[in-house]
Amino acid sequence: AKGGLKTMGEAFDRGLVLVMSLWDDGATQMRWLDSSFPAGEQRGKPGVSRGPCDGSTSSSAQVRQEHSSASVKYTNIMYGEIGSTTSADGRRAGVLLI
Repeated sequence: AKGGLKTMGEAFDRGLVLVMSLWDDGATQMRWLDSSFPAGEQRGKPGVSRGPCDGSTSSSAQVRQEHSSASVKYTNIMYGEIGSTTSADGRRAGVLLI
């Protein structure tokens, strides 16, 4: 079998903890997220192109220098069973906000 969907589903059944953070990646310069990865591979090779960024401005040193005051604020986070956090028209349903 390919992929990890079955294993991921099993993990969901056991329950997961939501973790959110703001970080950078000195090892791969975040290329795995929205650029080409592994670096040096041809973009046309299956699995290499992961987004439109060219990766030229994603080094940890540059990100930290140019965005040293970066921060994040997470608000209006909803959780619940799939489909329970919004109504049919897309508005929030009566759920617990944290």
